Amino acid sequence: MTMKISGKIDRFSDKKKYLFFSQLYSLLKSGLSFSRSFELLIENGSEDESKILRRVYNDIVSGNELWVAIKKSGSFSDLDCGVIRIGEETGRLDQSLEFLNSYYKKKNEQRRILTGALSYPLIIMVVAVLVVTFMILVVVPMFEQVYSRMGGELPGITRFIITLSSSTPAFFAIIAIIIILFFALRHFYGKSQKYRQITAKVLLSLPFAGDLIRMYYQSQFCQLTHLLISSNIPLLRSLQMLEDIIRFYPFSVSFGNIAGKIIEGGSFGENLGRYEDIYGKKLVALIKVGEETNTLDKMLFHQAADITMELEYKLKQLGNVLEPLLILGIGILVAFILIAMYVPMFKLGQTIH
Repeated sequence: MTMKISGKIDRFSDKKKYLFFSQLYSLLKSGLSFSRSFELLIENGSEDESKILRRVYNDIVSGNELWVAIKKSGSFSDLDCGVIRIGEETGRLDQSLEFLNSYYKKKNEQRRILTGALSYPLIIMVVAVLVVTFMILVVVPMFEQVYSRMGGELPGITRFIITLSSSTPAFFAIIAIIIILFFALRHFYGKSQKYRQITAKVLLSLPFAGDLIRMYYQSQFCQLTHLLISSNIPLLRSLQMLEDIIRFYPFSVSFGNIAGKIIEGGSFGENLGRYEDIYGKKLVALIKVGEETNTLDKMLFHQAADITMELEYKLKQLGNVLEPLLILGIGILVAFILIAMYVPMFKLGQTIH
């Protein structure tokens, strides 16, 4: 069993995490000890990956738990550390590794679906931007010079395109400044509560994309809560752990608030209903039913599968919707520019006739 990974890495990609968790799970299930399993992964990994795994292994030998060691390495996400922590605290590390194996397999599949759905529309968009930029910055000024020598009053549509052409460099400069400011704010304030709150609100308000993001975190919530409850971890403790694992602001905040309300005497489903805007009415209703019938773990398991399936379907539909819309929009934009530039020539031809 080998795991070859090349290139410099500071953080494992989702594909590499899938391979790592899959192979560690397989080795442990085959009956090998944890030490021997980890040593095999270190021996068969690339140089850069082996250094990270060796550092993790040394931390474990020094007395740290696995989840603490992988957290210190900086190569794994909060979700990875949290799930491994669940496995170690409940004595079900193999179940946690299986969960992460399945999670990253699904995530990689979703990424392939999204890439397939967006690759062609993105190519169309890039080509369109280049073509329109060339027309605005090169073709339009040529027409402008011709019309300035001819004299006369230009139609409003032509004047608009000429004005747009002259202001395009300033427009590009403004966009560049906005992008630089965004990355600077993210670098300095990316972990602050206010920044996370604002960015989450903006992302969830995006048409269509906001629904996909919401569904993605709903799926994570169902999968992780099912794992916690099926591992016999108390609900309050589960919510506290979820707060550290799922860091997307609205969900992270809701876990702490729901836990506080449960301590005061409320039910899980009832308090979850206070956040229907992020969990959805259907999920809240089904969780209430699961709680009342003592089948909450099964309900969460089925909902995780259903939401994931629906998310993948919507990702596939995304490409089918974007492609014709982009082609239509580009055609209209190019036609608008060409008409604006040729209208004065049509008028000149009529005048000469």
